[in-house]
Amino acid sequence: MSSRIARTAVLSFVVLAAGCFGGPSPESAAPSEAATTVASPTGTVEFHDGPKDPPDQPVTLNESSAREFVYEYQYRSVYNGLWQGEHTEMTLDCRIDNVTERSWGYDVVITCTGSSTTDPPAGSTATDGPISDYFTQSYRYSVSADALARETVENRDAVS
Repeated sequence: MSSRIARTAVLSFVVLAAGCFGGPSPESAAPSEAATTVASPTGTVEFHDGPKDPPDQPVTLNESSAREFVYEYQYRSVYNGLWQGEHTEMTLDCRIDNVTERSWGYDVVITCTGSSTTDPPAGSTATDGPISDYFTQSYRYSVSADALARETVENRDAVS
């Protein structure tokens, strides 16, 4: 009877853990960084509330304006996400990794790394805040003349 229970337990474990170990099967395609957006982006991208406003969409869309827009958009959004109040001390760095022209606009890959804490002045009634980390994250923004999309891509090296 105990061997039957043991076999049932092992079989149950195998069924429950199926697909949890190892890499993708040969017939399943791994997500590719080289995947391209076929259609132009639609909509907007989440922007954290805080002291910084999102930048305006570029009036003239070219490689330089797309690069600058994505940098400002991501930097300001992450800044707002790390913001803890007037005594926030922040370290935040972003880097544009590449810009690719598309028929409808540009794909721009950006990587940011940062952290923040609060350090109120002596005699202040404010208290020290928690340390907030924004570990290295990379995104691909798709920018057209009137829309924006963002997707997570494989993280690059930390920004230094």
